[in-house]
Amino acid sequence: GGVRGEVSFDPPGDDSPVNTISGGTRTDELLAMTALLPTNLHGRTVVARPTFFVYLPPTSSKEVFFSLQDEQGHHHYQTTLEISGRGGIVSITLPDEAPELEVGKNYMWFFAPIEPNSILRPDNAGVTGWVKRVESLAQNGTVLSSEPLQLATEYAKQGIWYDTLNILVAAQLAQPDNATLVSEWTELLEQVELDAIASQPIAEQL
Repeated sequence: GGVRGEVSFDPPGDDSPVNTISGGTRTDELLAMTALLPTNLHGRTVVARPTFFVYLPPTSSKEVFFSLQDEQGHHHYQTTLEISGRGGIVSITLPDEAPELEVGKNYMWFFAPIEPNSILRPDNAGVTGWVKRVESLAQNGTVLSSEPLQLATEYAKQGIWYDTLNILVAAQLAQPDNATLVSEWTELLEQVELDAIASQPIAEQL
């Protein structure tokens, strides 16, 4: 209910790879680790090294494992990152040394906390999602705004999920008292059934 905000996400209809995977729990009982993605667990980006978002409950883990592979299962990038363990929404941005994502290709990403004093095993609890890099909107003749809310609105309209999220997060961190940004963030997550996560703190950038 309520009035829909400016940032209205229009999911593209043709991107989802066939195999379904777990993006975490989407109920609001005890919040489980959850990828911030639409319900089909697939999102688009226009950048070569995008930012990924996961809700992580408070954990005793001090490190997380992150990896990317292409649709054929070929390794693209992996790393281990330190975390505080406090919980909240964490972001992972591919660093400069990571290979660029190729335009038009699907990649599967995997994020898992590493249990203290253990090695990461394939059955470790984790979340997965898909990302597809597409051509920049500017190449399609779209004039992009430098104002964050307008830019996020344009990306959302074009189904560019990861960059919509990243713009809204960066804007909120820069303007924490801006009620409009909070409202748009909440509305965007409600559109993809992530209502329970919308109020969680944006905790750390890995």
